[in-house]
Amino acid sequence: MNMFQTFIKSLKVLLLVYVCLVIALYFKQRSLIYFPSWKRPVAPKIAEIATVTTEDGLELQGWYFAAHNKNFPTLIYFHGNAIGIAAHLVKINEYLAAGYGVLLTEYRGYSGNPGKPSEQGLYKDARAYLNWLKEEKNIPVSQIVIYGESIGSGVALEMIKEFDERGDYPYALVLEAPFVSLLQMAKRRYFFVPVDWLLLDRFMNIEKMSHVKVPLLVVNGQLDELIPNTDGQILYNMAKEPKTYVMIPAGDHNGLHLHGLQKYVLDFLAGIRLRDLDNTESGISQE
Repeated sequence: MNMFQTFIKSLKVLLLVYVCLVIALYFKQRSLIYFPSWKRPVAPKIAEIATVTTEDGLELQGWYFAAHNKNFPTLIYFHGNAIGIAAHLVKINEYLAAGYGVLLTEYRGYSGNPGKPSEQGLYKDARAYLNWLKEEKNIPVSQIVIYGESIGSGVALEMIKEFDERGDYPYALVLEAPFVSLLQMAKRRYFFVPVDWLLLDRFMNIEKMSHVKVPLLVVNGQLDELIPNTDGQILYNMAKEPKTYVMIPAGDHNGLHLHGLQKYVLDFLAGIRLRDLDNTESGISQE
């Protein structure tokens, strides 16, 4: 066997290995995106179990904490792609203490819920929880703060898009460590495979920013090791006023709540209430 034949044989082996890698990534891609905690945690005594049924027939459970101040909105919280609902209690305690309501949603496949997570599946879950707030708790969309953390930013922005298409607008939108799109993130990480052809769940946040017509807060951590904070800046720059941007210098991806995140959110929401009060006293109609 001459050198040329050896080269061709080696090339074929490398090509076969590459093809096998691409096939494996395709079929395993969702296990590389979603990292659920499977065990159902015990709900805290102050929480009400929010049992919802999705449009594809899954029964899911989240945790609802009623607002202590009846004039304050309720945050519907869409968390990130790892662990589960119980780990997020420390991220909402100050909102509850300040009088806000919170619905900690839990996705399919997480924390004992049935099903397997996917982009469209998470959207169905979000719709079910929003319907629960409306039908079971009589909370109008105008009194709901849509909150999206990390991959939850994709869920939040899809809900904002759907609300805008119906001409229905929530109280505000908060995006914590958001990304431009999961497609772009995958391209950065798996630059050696044809991601455009392979990726099933894309979360195209950048295409939905034109639908944001409510007060917006974007929060990034300067030390975010998973999502470039420039992604949040890009999304913020695309949004219309009123909007607020916060960069937390000591914050990484998962620890923003350890560096004042809740205070920034509370200040943002207080600013909306103050602005609404000023507009009402000035005789400006709130549509």
